[in-house]
Amino acid sequence: MNPQISTERPRFKTRAHEAGFELAVALPGVGKEDLEVNLEKRILTVGGERKEIEGDFENREHEALRFELKVELHEDLDVENIKATHRDGVLTLSLRKRQELAPRKIDILAN
Repeated sequence: MNPQISTERPRFKTRAHEAGFELAVALPGVGKEDLEVNLEKRILTVGGERKEIEGDFENREHEALRFELKVELHEDLDVENIKATHRDGVLTLSLRKRQELAPRKIDILAN
């Protein structure tokens, strides 16, 4: 008998900074090979599946789980250069502001 796989929205945090923002998604027990990150019309989708870890019911660390997170990205962000890293059960997506919108120093010319 196969247990039913539940579908959930993973926990996540965002952190804004001067150059853009980061999205950190908590995915304990999920390997890089079980993740998928897509972008369509400024909608960023993180999805995948955590496979069940074998063991008896009381000692089971993780049950099977499908997950999906959709985030609409602001038009000021450079969607062509999103960077994704996966480490210790956390997927981190780094998004920067479009270059023409990034803060910059203006040089002052002397007469």
